[in-house]
Amino acid sequence: MVPSRFVFDVSPLVASCQFTVGSRSVAEIALAGADVQIPPAVYTEVVIRGGARPDALTAARLIQTGYIQMVDTTVIGSPLEDLQHYQLGQGESEALTLTAHLGAGTVMVTDDFLALIIAHRLGVSCQLFLDFVIGRAARGELPLIEAQQIVHAVSPRYPVGFVPHSLTMLRRLQP
Repeated sequence: MVPSRFVFDVSPLVASCQFTVGSRSVAEIALAGADVQIPPAVYTEVVIRGGARPDALTAARLIQTGYIQMVDTTVIGSPLEDLQHYQLGQGESEALTLTAHLGAGTVMVTDDFLALIIAHRLGVSCQLFLDFVIGRAARGELPLIEAQQIVHAVSPRYPVGFVPHSLTMLRRLQP
């Protein structure tokens, strides 16, 4: 099933707003045309607590211009009961709950490995930011060259192996 909606957690939103390709933020390039939503806790952690940091200002601009939609707390509902067993931040908890609530066709995007594992255990569709970029390129929603530039730009954020593997996956998409 092709994802129709993405719920971003704090980590990929901050990272994609911190790094640039040329003069544009990675977020501006990677999120263009995608249905990206964030819960209020992610907004609070990234924009409010971020204050005057450049990544917080970039995220605020992307929300104001409609690249990212902030979801009302009433849409999220009560936290998933199983989350009580983990020590997740509010952003991860709300993102997991929102993704589960929105259901089929919704994918959570995170770079928090604990959140990724918990999502898998809960049966919530979840992927790393690098896989979000690769998926958009594979579906023709993001030019391959821009996807490669994004992967290079965010490379300092990832452990050894993730960036070379992602670039290999993108090369396999070339005709």
